[in-house]
Amino acid sequence: MIVGIILSAGESKRMGTPKQLLPWGNTTMLQQVIQNAEASRLGRVVVVLGHRADEIAARVPVSSKTRIVVNPDFRTGMSSSIKSGIRSAPADAEAFMLLLGDQPFIGAAVIDKLIDVYHSGKGGIVIPVCNGRRGHPVILDLRYGEELLSIHDQGAREVIHRHSSDVFEVPVDSSGILSDIDTPQDYREAMKQAFEKK
Repeated sequence: MIVGIILSAGESKRMGTPKQLLPWGNTTMLQQVIQNAEASRLGRVVVVLGHRADEIAARVPVSSKTRIVVNPDFRTGMSSSIKSGIRSAPADAEAFMLLLGDQPFIGAAVIDKLIDVYHSGKGGIVIPVCNGRRGHPVILDLRYGEELLSIHDQGAREVIHRHSSDVFEVPVDSSGILSDIDTPQDYREAMKQAFEKK
């Protein structure tokens, strides 16, 4: 099975408040990311929290498909959260999908498209592309697991660069794969794009 790892441990310094809990429609931003992952064909979902983890976990209900874990080393960067997610994944994981906790635009259809490509055997690393640019989420086969557990500041990019011949790019129509929400302005623009009537 493919295990989704939602990386959501950061301090939201530029936002000034935990962005995981910002309103997103009838829910919160992180809850929307989790719901999208749970609605997909991912076998399991691991949500990695860090900063204010107890507060966030208490306000983010999850299904039996999902497990919340806490990365005590979240201040050292995203690499430590990737490692926490992999260590917490079920033993029968065949691959990991790395999702960002501030990308609520990425729906189950995009996730499932990447899963389909992975299962077709076209590449051990599957990356979505929109307008010629790579984005998230990214699937990495289990064979890169040990390398992912020894990454440094560059996160999964180290592994992707090292195994560039194993990468298969998947064109998608969703520009949401390129956007994360870091500042109040990002949030206002994202809300406008998502919820204002055309």
